[in-house]
This record gives sequence, structure tokens and C-alpha cells, in this order.
Amino acid sequence: MFISKDFIFMELHKTGCTQIRHILMELLDGELVGGHNQACSDLFNQKRIFLGSIRDPWEWYTSLWAHGCDHKGAIFNSVTKSRPVKLNLLHWRNNPYSAFLTLVLSRSKHPQEWLDTYADVNDVEGFRTWLSMMHSPKYSMDLREGYGANSVSKNAGLLTYRYLKLFCTKSGNLKRLDKLSSFKQIKQYDSEHCFINRFIRNEHLEHDLFLALEDSSVNISDEEKTNILLSEKRNTSSKKHGTRHYYDRQSEKLIAKREKLIIEKFGYLAPSLKSSR
Repeated sequence: MFISKDFIFMELHKTGCTQIRHILMELLDGELVGGHNQACSDLFNQKRIFLGSIRDPWEWYTSLWAHGCDHKGAIFNSVTKSRPVKLNLLHWRNNPYSAFLTLVLSRSKHPQEWLDTYADVNDVEGFRTWLSMMHSPKYSMDLREGYGANSVSKNAGLLTYRYLKLFCTKSGNLKRLDKLSSFKQIKQYDSEHCFINRFIRNEHLEHDLFLALEDSSVNISDEEKTNILLSEKRNTSSKKHGTRHYYDRQSEKLIAKREKLIIEKFGYLAPSLKSSR
């Protein structure tokens, strides 16, 4: 999370947030507070503009998988590790039940199956198998982050869960998401609780970010814009093929169903529809 006098940027994984964060640090005086963390209630006491980033769900999943093929990312580490995390003695003494749950839920039950899907970034079938596992109740607990145990996982994918957690839920209120047992409830919750003032689409990241800042009277010189546009992209993967290459009809429909909230709200099109226009 990047916090300045007038802006707060909430970081949704794999949506260009690393790039956006660096740009904001170049243009604004501010500080980094954590990473993909939720906003605390006291951040809403001042009149700051909340920025958030979003990405085409079909592209988001190929990027997340390709990142794992490079043996990077929180999801890769969660699903491929069979050993439980270590907790300090104080955690056990203060909250033994929480400590026990942390140990149980931090342990992937299918590490080799996950590793097999990450073997080759060019393997279409590996991606589709991984995608199916990402949306299967059998494997959902491996993802950690509270996703598998939350009601949202029954009706939506990890991208929607993270979106709701970061953009619609303040720190300490995560239990609210567990009450969302249908798509209708998920959509209503977003409508009532989303606090992001401006969204930056990964597909035209710099343009959206410049526009959001300039609309708030932040002056950006032509030289600064040029330098930012020419700068090297950050946190990219070794994936060589485009999104359409990895999807067939079945996998495309899976994302259309599981990430329906994001797709409808931002008007994203399936890869096959984009390539036919």
C-alpha cells in the first residue's frame, strides 16, 4: 500500500501494482506501508483518494500461472510447499487455536500435483490443469489466504476474493465476506462497500494513472511522462505466448463464470471474442 497526503494506492496482486507503485513513488511524496494489505479504518478519516488496479481475468490467471512457472509468487509458494510454517512460542501461548489453524491451513496437501502443472510455461495442458485445480474445492485450501474456507470460494475465483478483500473490506472485517453465499450477494456487497475512487486498468496502465493524478491537480511534465513510458516493466514473467494461446472453450467458460463480477463490472471480453473482432 502506498500512502501520500492525497492518495492511497491499494495493491491487488498481478495487476501492475509494482509498476504503479514505482511511478507513484517517482511523482509523489509518500510511504509504503506493507504490500497487499487491507486498509485500516483510520485511513478513511482523511479525505484521500483511493486508487486500485484491475486486470482482464483471463490474462490475470495466465500471468499468475506463468509467475509460478518461474518459481515466484505467494500462490506458488503456498501450493508447492508440504512443510507447515513455523510459529513462535508466543503465538501458541496467546492463541493456540489460531496457531493450530495456521499450521494446518499452511500445509499444501497436493504439492507434487501443483509442481507438475508449473513444469513448462509453454505447456497449454499444464496451464488448463492448473486452472481447473485453482477453482476446485478439493484444492482450494492449498491456496491459503482464507480463500478455501470462505463462502466466496464457492461462487467466485481467487481474483474476485482478493478484489473484495482489498477494495471492499476494511482491516478486521474479513468475516463479512463469509456471509456471501451467492453471486447476487457478492455483486450487492461490491456495490455497497467498494471504496476505490479510481481504477487503473492494467491494459492501459500509464494512461489511466496519469489521468487519475491530473484530475486531482497533480502536474506531470511531458518529460516525466516520457521517462515513465520508456521505463522497463517490472515483475514480468517468462511467458512468451498471448492469452488466447492458453484457453480452450471449457477453460474460457470457467473464468467467465468464476470471475463474473470483475468481467461484468469492467466490461472485459473473453480471449476468443477479442481475437474475432
